[in-house]
Amino acid sequence: MKHTKPTYAAVQTDTADLPRERVPKLQTRTVRYSKLMKGVFGILSLALIITVYVLAHRSFSNHSATVDPLPSSTDRVLQVEVLDGAGSMKAAQYVTNILRSQGYDVVEMKRNNDGIIERTYVVDRSGNLEAARKLATTLGIAQDKVFQKIDRNLYLDVTVVVGKDFSRLKVFQALNERSKR
Repeated sequence: MKHTKPTYAAVQTDTADLPRERVPKLQTRTVRYSKLMKGVFGILSLALIITVYVLAHRSFSNHSATVDPLPSSTDRVLQVEVLDGAGSMKAAQYVTNILRSQGYDVVEMKRNNDGIIERTYVVDRSGNLEAARKLATTLGIAQDKVFQKIDRNLYLDVTVVVGKDFSRLKVFQALNERSKR
């Protein structure tokens, strides 16, 4: 028997003549779903890692700061609610901006449930009438328009109800003088 060396020559085949294998649709869907789930899992894992890093970083940076003793009740920032009783949310927004610039914490601004009122007034909600009077002085509200109606369920210190007389308040008169210049 005579051995012949095999020759390695490129064999050209016409692929158009070969029958094509059909991949079931279920198999292609499964592959796509698998790739999609891997991508979603990767994104969620990355988001979790970032969240853990940010929380850990924030936690460690807060521990390095010196801890101040709790401020006394007189040094505490007052939490204020501003209600629009004038029918002009712009007036309530302006009062909110003024109070925030003065260091008050305006936690809510909304329409007055009692509707339109004639005169602006201040209500002490926490039992700190002196602080309510000081806020009234800041806005230019007469001291006879400072009332006390303690309501611990509101989690507020003071409520300011802006009435239709808002343009006569000290803070609005200063605004009018600036606009005249």
